[in-house]
Amino acid sequence: MEESSLLNLQPIGVGYFGDIYDQFRGKAKEAFEFLVAKQSGDLLGVFHDNEIGDIDLVWGSITGNKGLDHILFKHVGEGKDFSSIDEVRAVMESVINSGKKIKIRWDKVTFENDGYRVVVSKNVRDSQGNIIIENKNWVVTSFDNNNPKAKKHLISP
Repeated sequence: MEESSLLNLQPIGVGYFGDIYDQFRGKAKEAFEFLVAKQSGDLLGVFHDNEIGDIDLVWGSITGNKGLDHILFKHVGEGKDFSSIDEVRAVMESVINSGKKIKIRWDKVTFENDGYRVVVSKNVRDSQGNIIIENKNWVVTSFDNNNPKAKKHLISP
């Protein structure tokens, strides 16, 4: 899909993360392109896991440490976990599709494959930790667990 036609898509509603779109089910490449161009939104069912179901991709926020905005800011760039947006997308697809669930705590599931991790929340919580949307699987973050945290903090964004 071309960028101009992507940006003309109509949302099916409005939610916590902005406009809600259902046109990206199983279409990770298009979903990433759309969110990066739009810098807002909630894309339903971009990923899928047989156990937990559809997994949404949201723009989120840098300050809230959640969603694609957070991942791009904190984990993409020279010396960070991923060298490009395309690498993030490819790794996330691979980890969710063929990784294993290594942690299931409270309402978060962590998938891992070759040290790369994708964290999926099963609810949306406010800044105080209260559940505001139940039963919504969405990508909180993704990173390379092999890349030491201390080393990442030496690189400025």
